[in-house]
Amino acid sequence: MRGIPPALANELDTAALRVAEDYGAFVSRGPAPGMHDDAKAFAAHHAAAKSALAHLEHLLKLARAAGAGDEAGVAQADTVLQQVRGAMLAEPAEDDADDAATG
Repeated sequence: MRGIPPALANELDTAALRVAEDYGAFVSRGPAPGMHDDAKAFAAHHAAAKSALAHLEHLLKLARAAGAGDEAGVAQADTVLQQVRGAMLAEPAEDDADDAATG
């Protein structure tokens, strides 16, 4: 890709993998203990997770454009992103689940 120095292009796969690993750890922790009923804490946690996924997606696009798409780190980070997208599609929305339980 024009405009991306080779040294930076070589680091994109490492950065993408790091973001993917951090995302997994962050989501698995969830909001702080005792905060699951706190709407603000949940919204903040959700927003942070969405931000991390957007960051990961941008890094992967840059890595592919820079020609680093064949690197193991990019492939692994891309796999994490695809798994997250699949999980989001597979889980019913909370409102839908509530409607099914009461309807």
